[in-house]
Amino acid sequence: MSVAVIRTPGLVLAVCCLGLLLQPARAQGANKNPVLEMNTCQLSLPGTSLTAAAECGWFEVAENPSRPEGRKIKLRVARVPALERHVEPDPLILFAGGPGQAASEAWLMVAPAFRKVNKNRDILLIDQRGTGQSNALRCPQMELAESLAVDWDQLDETTRECLEELAGDPRYYTTTIAMQDYDLVRAALGYERLNLFGVSYGTRAAQVYLRLFPDRVRAMVLDSATPQELALGTEHALKLDQVLHRVLSACEKDTTCNGAYPNVTQSLDALIQALDELPVEVTVDHPLTGQPLTLTFDREVLASAIRFLTYSAETQALLPLLIHEAATTGHFQRLASQMLIMAGSLTDSISQGMELSVICSEDFPQFPEHDDSENLGSTSLMGDSMLKASRIQCGIWPRGDIPFDFHAPVVSDKPVLLLSGELDPVTPPEYADRVKAHFSNSLHLVAPGQGHSVSGRGCMGQLITEFIIAGGSSKLDSGCLAQMQTSPWFMSLTGPNP
Repeated sequence: MSVAVIRTPGLVLAVCCLGLLLQPARAQGANKNPVLEMNTCQLSLPGTSLTAAAECGWFEVAENPSRPEGRKIKLRVARVPALERHVEPDPLILFAGGPGQAASEAWLMVAPAFRKVNKNRDILLIDQRGTGQSNALRCPQMELAESLAVDWDQLDETTRECLEELAGDPRYYTTTIAMQDYDLVRAALGYERLNLFGVSYGTRAAQVYLRLFPDRVRAMVLDSATPQELALGTEHALKLDQVLHRVLSACEKDTTCNGAYPNVTQSLDALIQALDELPVEVTVDHPLTGQPLTLTFDREVLASAIRFLTYSAETQALLPLLIHEAATTGHFQRLASQMLIMAGSLTDSISQGMELSVICSEDFPQFPEHDDSENLGSTSLMGDSMLKASRIQCGIWPRGDIPFDFHAPVVSDKPVLLLSGELDPVTPPEYADRVKAHFSNSLHLVAPGQGHSVSGRGCMGQLITEFIIAGGSSKLDSGCLAQMQTSPWFMSLTGPNP
């Protein structure tokens, strides 16, 4: 959810063995299930230098659970062992975002916040079926410029091409089936209970696991929560507009920011109108190859660029500068360059086919039959583009069955800690409030001035650690959150003023 992008042509673990040493299950108690063999390995995040030592193994499951004798797929399972000799019996398990991210990769981005948790607890990472190394449902790779250029006439064709290339049946890559996989892995490793940690879409997955296997859950942390009753994608345009308005209005109320970038909201409106009337050709350096890359910068590419930049506090602080420059000079190179850096990383980390399997099976049936883009206003940045793309793609994509009560709220008295960013453009704090209403033993913390996914922000890691160790929030002191704030405005590309 991390980021749920439009999966259109436009917007839309290397193993390093020191010796294959068998590692026994670390949980206490007898294990009557087949042991999952784990070997030393190195986790890595493509496109970065991030790595982590771990134990890895393969776990075979039926692609179609109702036909256990049929086609099998292998799930990639990784475990970061506890650092100290005393190991608590209940590990922390990560549910990655997207949908489409791999837990073994996403872990490397949040690991620093969990160092103290990892002292006495294993970290369990399962690449959800269809992601990472678990029979990933990836669409054919396309050039970065093509992936950012919306071609509605070709979307039908490219969706069918993706479907034809998949090594799997998309109907069996839903959240519910994946969570059944997770419990099989838990049993194979001998763990009796788990501490759940979900981010963005992963908060849906964690809630589904809790509903299916409540006795296997000790405590749960939901970062950037999504309500079960929400159809992912139906409110992205609205929530983006709301946060963008707050960010730009804050600039206009700040003497320094407004002095440098006067009337930035009007500048954005002018950009939208100008690009609607006449898109421009922009040439920038490719973020990976350094070679010149030319793309057509239109309203939808502008929407993609700004949406990516609203996800963190630092890039939100950069928006007035980039919008003002583009509006006053007609040069979009810097805005495009910032977008390409983020878009390239996102494209590499998401399994598009798995994302479509989740959205088309679980969310699209709840989409409105008719778009209400007129309610968004003429200056709505994204308009109905996400709904339009989903209608085309989900009209083609095979849909899996989901339980009749899939979108009913999950109700529990398990200890739950909910985390939100005050300026999250995709899962705002109000979503976590809706989730919290059904958890009688829960606490919701909002990180001031922050965007999407806040576990690694400020003292959030410390608070998560204390919650996990205690198994509840009754003694949690969240006073440290007052030290968090919005990032200072960028007065140049070198950063904020000292």
